[in-house]
Formats: sequence, C-alpha cells, structure tokens
Amino acid sequence: MTRDQTTSTLARRLGGLHADKVALITGGSVGIGASLGRMLALSGARVILAARTPGPLEQLRDRIVAELAALGYADADARVVIEPNCDVGNPADMERLAANALARFGHVDYLINNAGVVGTEDMVIDMPIDGWRQCLQANLNSNYALIRALAPQMKRRGAGHVINVSSYFGGEKYVAIAYPNRADYAVSKAGQRAMVEALARFLGPEIQINAVAPGPVDGDRLRGTAERPSMFQRRARVILENRRLGEVYAALYAATRAEGLPISDLLPAILANDVRAVMADERQPGALRALAERIWASSDPAGSSRTHFLSERLARKLLRRLTHGGHLPAQVTDGAMTDFSATLPAGRASVAHEAWRSPPEPFFTQAEYEREGSKVGERILGMLHLRRLPTNDDVALATIYHLADPYVSGETFHTTGGLRFERAVTEGELFGKASPQRLAGLRGATVYLVGEHMGEHLARLTGAFLDEHGAGRVVLISESDATPTRLGATFPAHLASGRLVSVVASEELEAALEQARATYGPADAIISTPFRPLPTVRLAPGPDGDWSEVLSAEGFVTLVEQQITHHVRVAQRAATMERARLVLVTPPTTHRSSEEEFALANFVKTTLHSFTATLGAECERLCHYTAVNQVDLTRRARDEEPRTPAEEHEELERFVEAVLLTSAPLPSPEESRYRARIYRGNAITV
Repeated sequence: MTRDQTTSTLARRLGGLHADKVALITGGSVGIGASLGRMLALSGARVILAARTPGPLEQLRDRIVAELAALGYADADARVVIEPNCDVGNPADMERLAANALARFGHVDYLINNAGVVGTEDMVIDMPIDGWRQCLQANLNSNYALIRALAPQMKRRGAGHVINVSSYFGGEKYVAIAYPNRADYAVSKAGQRAMVEALARFLGPEIQINAVAPGPVDGDRLRGTAERPSMFQRRARVILENRRLGEVYAALYAATRAEGLPISDLLPAILANDVRAVMADERQPGALRALAERIWASSDPAGSSRTHFLSERLARKLLRRLTHGGHLPAQVTDGAMTDFSATLPAGRASVAHEAWRSPPEPFFTQAEYEREGSKVGERILGMLHLRRLPTNDDVALATIYHLADPYVSGETFHTTGGLRFERAVTEGELFGKASPQRLAGLRGATVYLVGEHMGEHLARLTGAFLDEHGAGRVVLISESDATPTRLGATFPAHLASGRLVSVVASEELEAALEQARATYGPADAIISTPFRPLPTVRLAPGPDGDWSEVLSAEGFVTLVEQQITHHVRVAQRAATMERARLVLVTPPTTHRSSEEEFALANFVKTTLHSFTATLGAECERLCHYTAVNQVDLTRRARDEEPRTPAEEHEELERFVEAVLLTSAPLPSPEESRYRARIYRGNAITV
C-alpha cells in the first residue's frame, strides 16, 4: 500500500473523530508523538507539535500539511503549528509553550504530555542527584506545569482532555514495577500515572485526565539508527558496565572482610588497572586474584575489559561509592584519575605503586554489546504474550480512539497490552508483627531517625527502639534543632547517656548523614520520614473560578523534592551501609485532612513505591544486601482513616509495628534467597 493510500485509509477510519479540536503534543517530532500529531490532524484536529530540535519538526509538519492538502483541507498550512527549541526540562519553555498555544488558537482541547528523557541509566547508588532531578523535571514536573497552565481555560470552556504518556515501567494501579538501573525514569513514569489518579476528581467533571502506558514499541528508538544505538544495545552497555563495577566493588569488600584491612589499602591494586599483574602477584588478597582470573577467562580478548579492571567512567563511579560508604575521605574526583590515585595509600604490592592506567578503546567490544543486547531483546519479547511489538502508529491509533471516549478519567490505558510482569510488588496491609527472635537483633543497634515535622511518630519510635528493644543508640537527623530539643526533653536520661544524639542537616542532608556515620558509625536501621508536611493547597478552583490558591507549578516541584527526592538522598547513603535496613515513610493523613492532602499523599506513596521496589531489586545485586521497604500512613479510602483519638493511637502503634517489622534484621541471600527477595521493595499500609 502506498503512503497516499495509507493516508486515505486512515482519514476514512478517523474521519472527523476529533474535528475542530486543538491538540498540543510535547515530544511531537518523532516516535509516538509524531504519530499522534499526524493522526490527530488526519482526524480533523489542529495540532501544535513541540520538541527541542527544529529539523525533524519542520519535516514532519511539511509531511502532514501535504497529506491534509491532498485530502482537500483548504487551510492545511494553518492547521499544523510547530514549537521548536522547546525543552520540557526547562520550566520557562513550558510557560512559553502554553502561552503561544493559547495565543495561536485561543484554547487547547487536548494536552498530550508525551516528551521525556531516558534518565541517567545508573543504579541509585551511583546516580548524580542533579541527574535524578533533571529526569523528574522533564518527565513529571513538566506535565503538571502544562496542566496548571492550560486547565483554567479548559474548565471555563467546559471540556478538555489531558493524556500523560507514561510507561509500562510506571506500574499499574496498586502495583509497582522494579526497573533496575532506571529508577529516575521509572519513578517519573509512576508519578505520571499517580498524578492522573490524584487529579481526576479535581479537574472533573469538565476535564478528563488519563494516562497511556506503552511498553516496548517497535521503531527507531528500539532498533536504533546509524547515529543512535538500539535500545537493546544501550541496555546492554548499562548491564555490562554495572556487572563489572559490581564485581570489582564486591571483590574489594570480600578482600577487606577476609584480610581485615581497610579498602583504601586495597584500592591501589585496582586503580593500577592491570588484570594480569594482580593475577600474577601472590601477595594480593585471594578475592582480588579470583576477580582478575574471572575477568581474564570470561572477557572478549578484543576489548580492553580483559586486561583492565575498569574504564575511567567506572573507576569514578567506584570512587564515588567508596566515598559515600565512608571508605575514602571526601575528594574532588573531577580531575585526572592519575592525580586522584596519587593521594591513596601505596597498598601492599608493587603493582599498587603504579599510577592509573587508562584502558584503550573499546573497553567492551561490539560483539559483547550485541550478545548482551540479544538477551535483552529476548527478555523484552518474552514479556509479551503475543511475542510481537506494536509500532508507534499502533500505539498512537489506540490513543486516538481512547481520546474519543468521553466517560473515562483517572485511569491508565496499557496501549501495548499483553505484558507479563517480571518483578512486580503490590501494596500490602500490615498483618502480624516481627518475631521476638528478630526483634532481639535490635539490641545494641545503631538506628538513624531522619525527620522533622512528624514529632509524635519520631518520639514513639525513639521510645520503642531505646526503651522496649534495647537499641544502642538513636541518631536523630533533623532539618532544624527544634525536633532534637523536643525529643531531648521527652527522653532526658537517654540524652544524658548519649544513647539519643542528633545531627542537624539544614539543607545539607548528605553531609549530615556522612557526619552521623563518621561520628556514630554506620546504621543498622535507617528510618526516613519527610522533613516537611504536605502542602495545604487547593487542587481545583473555588466556586468563583479563582485559581490563585491552586497548587502552582513551582509548588509541585517542591512537593516532589520534599516528599520523594528527600528519600532518594537518604537512600543513596543508606545503600552503602553493610546489611542495613532502610524504611521509607510516606506522609500521614487523618480524617481531618482535606481531600487535597489525601490525594497528594496517595500520589506520593504510589510514586515512591516505584523507587522502593526498584532500589530493593538493585540492592540484591550489591554486596551490602541493604533491605529497602516502605511504610504508608495514608489509606486508599478516606473512610478507612482513623476518626477518634483511640483509633489514631491504634494507627500510631501499627506504624511502630510496621517500622519494627521492616527494621529488625532480615535474612540475607546466603541465609534464604527466597525470603531475602520477597522481604524487599514492599509498601506496607498501616
């Protein structure tokens, strides 16, 4: 079938389905966004296509205009508008885009938040926090910014439809999907879905808001182009790099356990970056020699990954991990690796005196990428019951029909369909308590309590750990000195004995965690609660149509920072602590909370669960075996919230039981692979 015939067939199928509507599509130059723009135009809509790069936008516009003209549209040229140089990671661009769309057509009927970025493609432990923020800004915060800018005119006109293009990896209702090496992306996509569920009742009945969640889609992004590797090969690179980094990292830990030496004494042998030298040197620890032998035996001889332990990129990640883990002093590692390696101890062997050796390219070979990429492709196809991938046009067509449904709101439509969950974690109710044997493991433990505004909860946990279960020390890490003062007044004996201590973080949370570790030792359990409460704002205008008190775009960014990124910052340090248990706590609500607070709390707990599940899966691959779980203090149904003082006290006690359940010692993979796997990544509602 020729392109003209395809256009004619589509026009007949879609004929007038979205006649005279105005649609704004971000990420509208390629992929799903380009297909959506074309099909909406063929179904009678006027379209505004926004993207960063002018060239592809201009080419797409010319194609669509030519197709519309061939179908007989007299004003074809005016029906397709492009907005180039539009970056969803830039809030100013979002303001400009919304203003230009309204100035051009007077209104927008459909907002399709399609643009996004792939993220840093790092494990959480290695992820630069600025990279995390950039991904959430582009993929999540930008969605709310455009909704906030365009919803007022949709409400006034009595109709509108918002579509957030999420992902299969954003999960489903009450289900989180672990996506190792892509936590920032997965959380942003879960947030897009959770946003839809949270805002639907406030934007309605005039505005519908839904999400579509495609899985893998057959197209240039998946298969690659001459300028860009395929998704399979990009994933292969991440897998190969993290596997090598994990092997080196684990070998250093195994060596320091066996030899009783600090990692800083063993590190020079790795930074000398000579696999054969370590193999030949009998003075090297057995774990390092075994690592060298495995690398030599299993790596492609055509790549330098056989003769060198690490590429420079991986070496910098290793140093960052070890610095965060307290094994190296805080260093600026942006300079040459040779400069940094010179600051380390000489080590135990002659090889350790050598400077950093940069490996020649390629580190991993194309054959290794292709071999690993083939495995990735098979796994992806294995997720599909029909073992075939939809195209961009297939996903766009399903979305076009979904847009025409006038009754659905607050839902997520899986346009790929037929996906089999690989590693999914559902929300769960708290049933039962930690056994006395597990609780006995808290005796003498060091517990970090991170928090500020949840004073009653922090006080009750302090008493439970110190008075009831014999923890050795509670280290309170707070935003200000107000909370330590209150807790000190409640527990004066523990304050005097040094069993209750505090570190004030202010805005330097990472520095406070490092100070706590350096002063009081690594934590056995870390309980992370937010420093700030949920905002008390409206999510819909008042009866008079006033939007001034509705959560602003800037307010949404702050919400994400305080309630989600806050926990990520804690988790990055916690994941470097040996066999620690990390508990992430989402904000509480009661029957006195507004509907908006309740909706925002559920948005937070759904979005954060994607992070909890992903970090839980990643920590299985780290030698620390940090156990990560989540405790939620908001229920899905408001009528289940406690309503009397007695019920509120009961919920507080259930909260303590849930924290004890997840912070008492948990089995390691050596003790039970089965239990170690299922006791991680959970979200427990109290």
